Amino acid sequence: MPDRPFIANADYEVIDRSPLVLAIGDHVRLGQRDSDWPGWIWATAINGRGSYVPEDILKAASDGTARVEQAFHARDLTVVKDEHVTSLREVKGWHWCRNAAEAEGWLPAYLLREG
Repeated sequence: MPDRPFIANADYEVIDRSPLVLAIGDHVRLGQRDSDWPGWIWATAINGRGSYVPEDILKAASDGTARVEQAFHARDLTVVKDEHVTSLREVKGWHWCRNAAEAEGWLPAYLLREG
């Protein structure tokens, strides 16, 4: 899917200043599935950091753990209303976006309108 331009409908501020970062081969402990965002599940890394991650990047084991099959960064992107961003990819209702300053991070789809 090609990059897509969007405009933020509202301000969105990053809360987690130390987001979860997972590399291929990492092992995580699985938690609850996100009831608001199907396809996302809570994962806790060995260092204790946790976040919701897309289930399809994990290979679950029978003991409640999983192996990371695709690198993932849980960084959100701070935006202000009417800011232009580019979606580089969409994953289950969230967009990995880049702003004019070249910063990248996740934004929920409901926050974006085609632009």
